[in-house]
Amino acid sequence: MREKTYRTAFGGIISALAITFLFLGSIFPFADIAGPAFASLCVLLTGLEFSGKASLGVYISVSVLAFMLVPDKESVLLFIFFFGWFPLLKKTVDRHMGYVPGLIVKLAAFNLSIILMYWLILKVFVIESIADEFSDYSTAMYILIMVLANITVVILDYAFSKVGYLYLNVWRKKLVR
Repeated sequence: MREKTYRTAFGGIISALAITFLFLGSIFPFADIAGPAFASLCVLLTGLEFSGKASLGVYISVSVLAFMLVPDKESVLLFIFFFGWFPLLKKTVDRHMGYVPGLIVKLAAFNLSIILMYWLILKVFVIESIADEFSDYSTAMYILIMVLANITVVILDYAFSKVGYLYLNVWRKKLVR
């Protein structure tokens, strides 16, 4: 019984923290990508503390609540379409593949999910502010953005590995007693 209570409380607190990161990302204009990235750390920590099933629960609850509560829908959609499930993908791919094939799978998943997300934003949901912003870009700018985004995913993958190591070997001993 105590374990279930701990798991439920941890999930609730970590979900609230993730929504706070997404909300802060929508308040500060320069943090619209940092918010979902920090929120995905919450999913990562849940997976390290419990299991993939628990982190999937946090991902789903944060996605639903953030979509209702957070004003910046682009930031929320970035979390839903990539950042939220990236820790789940990372854990699975790192367990079953080597570094280079795993990185290729992660980058392919990222590119497919981002292309799908922006296609939905521009063609299905038609969010005018984003459509207006994208209409000003040239093809070279789209390519540059995607190259920089892929470099960011490689850095994010490395950072998540280090944060996971620090959590399991340093922080957890001090936080969980």
